[in-house]
Amino acid sequence: MALTLTDRLPIPPKNAEVKNVTCEFCIVGCGYKSYKWTKGREGSFKSNAFGVDLSKQQGTYGQWCSERMFNTITDRDGKNYNLMIVPDQKCVVNSGQNSVRGGMMGVSTFNASSPTQDRLKEPQVYRGGMLLETSWKESASLVAKVYKRIIDNDGADEISHKTFDHGGGGGGFENTWATGKLFHEAIGTKSASIHNRPAYNSEVHSSREMGIGELNSSYYDTSISDTMLIIGCNPYECQTNLFNMHMQPNLEGSTINQKKKEYESGESAAAGKIIFVDPRETASITMARQIAGEENVLHLQIAPGQDVTLMNALVTYIYKKGWEAKDFIKNHTENFDAMYKTNKISLKEASKITRISVTDMKKAAEWIAKPKASGHRPRNAIYYEKGIIWGIKNYENVASIVNLAMLTHSVGRVGTGVCRAGGHQEGYVRPHYHGPSRENLAVIDTDIIEGKYLAYHIWGTNPFGQSIATEKLRNAVSKRSQIVKDAINGYHGNDLDVLADIIYKACKSGGLFVIDIDIYPTFASERAHVVFPAATTMEMNLTSMSGERRMRLSEKVMDAPGSAKPDCLIAADIANALKSEYKKDGNKKMAKRFEGFEWDTEEDSFNDGFAGQGAKLASQGGPTGTLASYSRLRKAGNNGVQLPIKKYVNGKLKGTRLIYTDGKFGTKSGRATFLPTAQPEMPKQVAKQQKKYKYWVTTGRINEVWQSNYHTGRLEFTSKRWPMAPIEINPKDAKDLGIRSGDIVQLSNDYGSTRAIVMVTKTVVPGEVFMAFGFQNSPAGDIITDYVDPDTKIPFYKGTAADIVKIGRSEGLIKDMSFKSRT
Repeated sequence: MALTLTDRLPIPPKNAEVKNVTCEFCIVGCGYKSYKWTKGREGSFKSNAFGVDLSKQQGTYGQWCSERMFNTITDRDGKNYNLMIVPDQKCVVNSGQNSVRGGMMGVSTFNASSPTQDRLKEPQVYRGGMLLETSWKESASLVAKVYKRIIDNDGADEISHKTFDHGGGGGGFENTWATGKLFHEAIGTKSASIHNRPAYNSEVHSSREMGIGELNSSYYDTSISDTMLIIGCNPYECQTNLFNMHMQPNLEGSTINQKKKEYESGESAAAGKIIFVDPRETASITMARQIAGEENVLHLQIAPGQDVTLMNALVTYIYKKGWEAKDFIKNHTENFDAMYKTNKISLKEASKITRISVTDMKKAAEWIAKPKASGHRPRNAIYYEKGIIWGIKNYENVASIVNLAMLTHSVGRVGTGVCRAGGHQEGYVRPHYHGPSRENLAVIDTDIIEGKYLAYHIWGTNPFGQSIATEKLRNAVSKRSQIVKDAINGYHGNDLDVLADIIYKACKSGGLFVIDIDIYPTFASERAHVVFPAATTMEMNLTSMSGERRMRLSEKVMDAPGSAKPDCLIAADIANALKSEYKKDGNKKMAKRFEGFEWDTEEDSFNDGFAGQGAKLASQGGPTGTLASYSRLRKAGNNGVQLPIKKYVNGKLKGTRLIYTDGKFGTKSGRATFLPTAQPEMPKQVAKQQKKYKYWVTTGRINEVWQSNYHTGRLEFTSKRWPMAPIEINPKDAKDLGIRSGDIVQLSNDYGSTRAIVMVTKTVVPGEVFMAFGFQNSPAGDIITDYVDPDTKIPFYKGTAADIVKIGRSEGLIKDMSFKSRT
C-alpha cells in the first residue's frame, strides 16, 4: 500500500505478534522488531504494543514508526495484516536508530499493489518463446535431467555457477550451506564464482594468510579507540550505524568514561580522531568534520591506486621514529625484516606518487603510532573496504594495511582492530571448496564470454550488471542462451526427457543452459530457461553474522509471495530430483551423492550445516557453531552472540568480543606474518584505457541504494531520488564538457558504454569522476576491464578510464532529484 506523508498509520495493539528481525541490508546488521496484527484492528494512544503513550511526542530514537516502516501484507491463508518494522531500542548495535535503508524494510516487503508487486512468485520454464509459470516438480526435474546428462557425458565442471556467499537478504547460513552442499559435494563442480566477482575466492586472502581474520574486533572497541583509520570506505553511507552509533560518540568524546574503564591504569583517554584515505571527499568526511572539528579529522586525498605506497611510507616513517610495537613484533610476529626491506620508502618519494603532502603523512603517523602523553601506545581501529579490496591489486592492497596494523599492535588489544568494514552481512558455511589454488582459479565470467561451460546457474545475484566487462558478458550469454531457446522453440511436446535431450544437444552446439534463482526478474531471468522464485528476509527464518561477528536469528514474519521458497529448500528440490534421476538409472553410487537433503524447513538446513558439523566445514562459526540452535538464538534476541561461541551456560550463549587477545594467530607458527608489498603497477588492460581515454572513473555505493538496487530501484522514494546512476564531476571538467547537473552523459571505452546523470561537485578532483554502481539501467560494470589480480582473481572494479560525452537532458527523469552537495 502506497502511503503519503499525510496518512495516519494504525497503532499496533497490545496483542500484536512481535518478532526479532535483523536488517537485510548492510553488514552492521541493526536489530528491529516486527509488529504484525490483523488489518482493521488497532491499539490506542495509551494501550499499544509499544507500551508508551503515543499522545506525547516521542524522541528521535523513541518508539515511533515512519511511513516507510509500514506495509499491509496478505499471507497464504488469505488474511490481511498490518506490518511495522521498527528499530529495536535494546539492540546494542543501533540502540533504536535506523539507516535510511533499514528504515525502508517495511515498505520493501511484498505487497501486490505496491512497487514490489513484480516479485517472482512461481517457477517458470522457457516454452513457446517465453517464460511460463509451472510446477516445482517440472522445473526441478528439467534442471536435474539436463544436469545429469552433463555430469554423465562431460563431467560436473561443465556446470558453472555464480552463487551468493553472504548473510542478510537472500543469504544466511541456511542458504549458503544448502547451495554449497549441492554444488561442492553433490554435483561436484569446481566451476564456481561468488555473487559479486568472477571467481570462487576470498576478498581477503592475504590477511588470512598473514594469520589475521578480517573480522577481529567489535563496534564497541571502535567506539573506545584513540584513532580510527578508514581506508577505501565510506561508513556514513555504507555502514551507517557503525558510523552514527559507534564512531560518532567516539569523535564527540562521549565514550571517554568507557575508555578509562577499559584502558590501562594511568593511560591517556580523550575524544577520538579519525583519518580517511580516499580519492574524493565523501559524506563520511563531511560528517566527521562537523562532529569533531577540522583539527580531529584528516583526509588523505590519495591518487587512485596508490594505497600500497602510502601504507609502506607510514610503516617506514613509524619504524624510523622508533614508534613500532617492539615487544609485540618480537614475540608474536615473523618476517618483519623481509617486509621492511621490500617496502621501505621515504615520505618525500611517497608524496610524489600519492599526491599526499609529507606534512599530512607525518600527522597520520603521529596519530597512529606516536606514544600518548601517558607514554602508552595509541589504540587504532582500522577499517578498509571495497576501495581497497576491489583496487589495483587486491592481495598487496590488503596486506599493506595489515602490515601497518601489526607494526602498531592494532589487533587483539582493547580499542583496536584491523577489519574490513563490509558490504552485506556474513553467513558462510559450506563444504570445503576443492577447486584449484587462488592463483589458478577459473575466471568464470571471462570463460563464459569465451564460450566455455554448458550450464550457467545464477543464484541470488545479477552478474550482468555487476561483474567485469558486463556488456560483453550480457551479449555473450544472450547469444548462447538464444541457441538453446531456438532449439526449445522447435519442440512442442512435453516429454521432459526429450526436452532435456534437445537442451543438451543445443548446449553441445555452443549454447548455454541458464538457470536463475532470485526474488525479482533481472537481466539473468531474461536469459534463463528455468527460473525459480526465492523467499527473502522476513519470509523465512534466517541466521547471519554482522561485521563484528554478531550472529542473530532473523525470524519469519510473513509468507513469501506465491509458492516462492527459501533457497535452501530450492537446493533440496534440485538435489532430490537428481537423486531420483540416478535411482531411475540404477546408479546407486551417484544417487547416494544426492542424499541428505530431506529437509522440510530452513531450520533443517541450519541443523545439518552450521549447527551440525562444526569443524568439518568451511564455517564462520568454527567448531563451536554446534552450540547454536534456533531456540537459543531466539532467546538471545537482537543482541545475539558474537562468534566464535565460547560456551552455553545458564541458558545463555557466551561469545567473543575480540579475537587474538592471546597473541596467537592463524598461521602454522602461531605468529602473525608480515608480507612484502611492493607498489603494484597499473594493470595493462587499465593502463591501455588510461592512454586512450580522458577521465579516470572510480565507482562505489551511495546511501539509499543497496547492492543491485533490487528493492531500492523499485521503491518510489529511492527510484525517484535516483532514477539512474549519478556521476560526480568536478566543475572544471563540467565546464570543459559543456554540461551541468542533471544532464545525461555517456561514458565509453574499449569494453562498452553506459550512461549516468551528472552531479557537478568539488568532491572529486579534475580528471577523475565517481559513478555509483548497482543501477541496472546504467551499469558501471559495462566499462570495467576484464583484469583480475593474478594472485586472487579479484577484479579492479574501482578503476577504469573512459571518455564522457553529453547526451542531453530529461526534465521528467530528474524532476524529483536533488543536486545539492552530498557533502
